[in-house]
Amino acid sequence: MKDNKTDTENALVPDDSTVSSSQAQKELIQRGQVDIHTHQTAAKHLKDGADALNARNYTKAIEEFQQVIQYNRESAEAHFHLGLAHFMLGEYEKAIDAYKMAVACEPSEATAHLNLAATYRLLKRYDEAVDVYTRAIRFIPNHAELHSELGAVYTFQGKRREAVNAYKAAMRIKLTLVRNAS
Repeated sequence: MKDNKTDTENALVPDDSTVSSSQAQKELIQRGQVDIHTHQTAAKHLKDGADALNARNYTKAIEEFQQVIQYNRESAEAHFHLGLAHFMLGEYEKAIDAYKMAVACEPSEATAHLNLAATYRLLKRYDEAVDVYTRAIRFIPNHAELHSELGAVYTFQGKRREAVNAYKAAMRIKLTLVRNAS
C-alpha cells in the first residue's frame, strides 16, 4: 500500500532513530555534566584533605579523603593520604587497610608499598613487610629503595644471606643509574 504522506510531511515527523539519537545525546551530555561535577567535588575534597594533612589536622584530613573515596573508590591518592593520616594518629591497622587499597589501585606506585611495609615493620610484622616488598619489586624491579628496605627487614629477621642479596640488588640498581646519568 502506498504512503499518502508527502515528502514535506515525512520531513516534519521525526523517525524513531532521530528521536532515540537525540535522547541518547541528551543523556550523554547529562552524564558528562554529572561526571564533571563529581570530579570537581572530589578534587576539592582531595585538596582540602591535603591542606588538613599539612596543618596536622588528621581527623579533618580523614573526613576529606573519605569523601574523595565516596566519589572515586579507585583514587590511589586518596587512599594513600588516608593511610598517612591514620598512621599519624597511631591508627596503624586503619593505615594498613588504606595503604593496601592504594596499592590495589596503583600497584606501580612505590611510595604506597614503602609506607605499607614500613607500617608492618613498625608493628614487627616482618613476614608481611617482606611480602609487600617482594610483591612491589615484581611491579617495580629497578627501584633501589625497595630492595634496600627489603634488606633491612631481612636484617631484623636475622636472615643475613637474604639481606646481603637485597642490599647488593639495591647497589646494582644505584650503580646502573649513576652510570646511565654520566
